[in-house]
Amino acid sequence: MAFGKHPSQKLQDLFSQKPFQLQEPEKAQILFLGLDANFDENIESDSMFNEFVTYLKDGVGYWKKEGFHTPMLKDYYKGAGKRYHKQFTKLAFTSKDAENICFLELLNVCTYGNSTDMNGKTEFERLLLSETNRPHLERIKRIAKDKNKVMGTSKNSLSESFSRFLRVVSRYNSATYNIAFSKLPLKTEVFRGSLIYIYAEEKH
Repeated sequence: MAFGKHPSQKLQDLFSQKPFQLQEPEKAQILFLGLDANFDENIESDSMFNEFVTYLKDGVGYWKKEGFHTPMLKDYYKGAGKRYHKQFTKLAFTSKDAENICFLELLNVCTYGNSTDMNGKTEFERLLLSETNRPHLERIKRIAKDKNKVMGTSKNSLSESFSRFLRVVSRYNSATYNIAFSKLPLKTEVFRGSLIYIYAEEKH
């Protein structure tokens, strides 16, 4: 499947106003740093599109009202992003945490398709290093310098460009956090100032 900037102008307009999901990153205590906000290419024709519009406009309000943090968790949604967000639920956050959590991606545009093959990686790099994305990366760097915040990322998402960016961020501490076995909640007072590599591998 091809990868690129999402063709939906409605989606891009919404995301340009708030290039993040849930809480504003400067206000959030815990941020989950990802590669890109990826949606199905034909999402505008999906019956759930209006629900995604509501979510992107006010993710915190959506979580508090619906009881779950994204429309992607609904049973009848089968598109991109579902597995990632199902893994997130294993961290056991609730709507009471909504105002303290932000999903923040390296790209300031929505995407579609798969960025893991060679063509996808090339296009991701182009979008990442583009002039239009530079202010967004600078914003992330400023936020990352706040030692009162916790930043988490999927251990499985460490592409070459992602790893390089994280080295630039230069967090003071780092740790790994296995969702499947950790009994320690991922809370600010415990992991303050750290970059947490989160995974969910079961030991055999």
